[in-house]
Amino acid sequence: AYGTLTVRSLLDTREHCLNEFNFPDPYSKVKQKENGIALKCFQSVIESLDSLDWEERQFALVKGLLAGNVFDWGAKAVSE
Repeated sequence: AYGTLTVRSLLDTREHCLNEFNFPDPYSKVKQKENGIALKCFQSVIESLDSLDWEERQFALVKGLLAGNVFDWGAKAVSE
């Protein structure tokens, strides 16, 4: 009835329910702080990636994506 069930649709439904019942995001302040720090580093990271050849850039991007996922998995384990 609502389309294909995906991880994204589950996350969106979870977010919708939390908002509907006025559950605040307990990590909001931490996210804001970390986003601010990340934005300060953004330009230098982009310039660093731009200086790499195509193959090195692809490898660096994949490493960054995997590192972000490992960080998220670790955050869940710590909170539990």
